[in-house]
Amino acid sequence: MDLGTVGELVEGGIEDGLFPGAAYAVWHGGAWERRYHGRFTYCPDDPKVSAESRWDLASLSKVVATTSLAMRLYDRERYGLDQPVAEILPEFAMPTVTFRNLLLHDAGLIPDLPNHLIRTDADTVLRECLAGPATQPPGDRMVYSDVGMVVLATALARMVLRPFPVAITDEVFRPLGMRDTGYSPWAQGERERCVPTSRVEPWRAEMRKRRLGEFGAAKAFGSNPEYIQGEVHDPTAFVLGGAAGHAGVFATLDDLTRFVQSLVEGRVARPDTVRLFTTRHSTHSARALGWDTKSETGSSAGSLFGPRSFGHTGYTGATIWVDPDARLAAILLTNRVHPNDEASLARFRPAFHDAVARAILK
Repeated sequence: MDLGTVGELVEGGIEDGLFPGAAYAVWHGGAWERRYHGRFTYCPDDPKVSAESRWDLASLSKVVATTSLAMRLYDRERYGLDQPVAEILPEFAMPTVTFRNLLLHDAGLIPDLPNHLIRTDADTVLRECLAGPATQPPGDRMVYSDVGMVVLATALARMVLRPFPVAITDEVFRPLGMRDTGYSPWAQGERERCVPTSRVEPWRAEMRKRRLGEFGAAKAFGSNPEYIQGEVHDPTAFVLGGAAGHAGVFATLDDLTRFVQSLVEGRVARPDTVRLFTTRHSTHSARALGWDTKSETGSSAGSLFGPRSFGHTGYTGATIWVDPDARLAAILLTNRVHPNDEASLARFRPAFHDAVARAILK
């Protein structure tokens, strides 16, 4: 593959201050090409991005982890898409919301909890999510909701009678050979391999001390760490212990290529289940089940990926898009939230995917 123009675009993103580091992989015709650019931060002495680098996937966790577990359990007929979630999770306060509603983001749940509730404790956050804070009746319209994915993850974990991160590791990561994918790398001594994200917020530093003690927090993260590293960026997932249905997964580029390859080859779930979960189901949005599909305008997939393409993005700067008809896939990993979240990839992502498509499909 000649990805020279793609590399030039990525280097330009670094020069323009969109992100200090990036890794990307392109799949076509059964072969992968991987590229690494930049450093962990803008400091010239910091480590270079490499195959060993682990990235905070943010909302890519919704598809790599949560939706994948949902697909595997669907294959085993552990639930039905139109089954009320409360039949599995009686403490969920919305009795008419189905698994389809949660996966389509049209359950009516709010996008996220307000900060004064997030910055409390895990029990409070989970209880508030299960209380069903709603904006409209189920099925009315799509409202992208982290709360809904927290509820979904809780229900899936209940089905298999295991904590959510254990269930994901046992059911998804380990069977697919994703050895460098998981939650809270800092706790496994993997912090230094992780690409830093934003500056540490004062409330996060205080919560670390409450959980680990002042000495324990300093031992784990340094006496005065400036940036979040090896610890989930998302506040709700952080309070929930680093693993949640909507965020928390860290992975290498190689592991994500294994995931995408397994997905298109029907090893994440049966091929008909993968098609079901990656096909648009709604007239009021481009959403598939857990996954997103390419909208007619303004898609992060750009203009050249085909109409049946599916993918997802992550707040920290991660993206996956797959064009099943062209047998083309692209994975982009950046830390665009370093040192803060002011940089936008709204123009860069479509330009990246258009450059990939031009290089491969010319």
